[in-house]
Amino acid sequence: MPERTYQKLKDKGNAERWKYAVELGKHGKAAIDLLVSSLSDEDKWVRYLVIDALGNIRDPQVLNPLVAALGDLDQDVRFIAAEALGRVGDPKAIEALEKTCTSDNCYVRIAAEEAIDRLKQG
Repeated sequence: MPERTYQKLKDKGNAERWKYAVELGKHGKAAIDLLVSSLSDEDKWVRYLVIDALGNIRDPQVLNPLVAALGDLDQDVRFIAAEALGRVGDPKAIEALEKTCTSDNCYVRIAAEEAIDRLKQG
């Protein structure tokens, strides 16, 4: 079933295909690989919602893709990546989040700082 949702997400002819990122996230761990493959989408809102979905799944296997998303060119995507890492709860993300605390965007910095606090509290 997640494959059908994934195909709708990849349909560039659908102006609201980003909605399928949210739907795909509802499939949980079964959708992780499909979501991760969408992190390179050219639409920032698709990337944003994919990252949010990965953060909601809270599985340690999403750690590396979310850390990589901290380097996205878009500040909104970096913001949600930092926030999602805090939700995943893996303290291995702290080092990458500390580097993100030097971001030129105050919202990205705040999200990274809050995620670090969350991870340190356990």
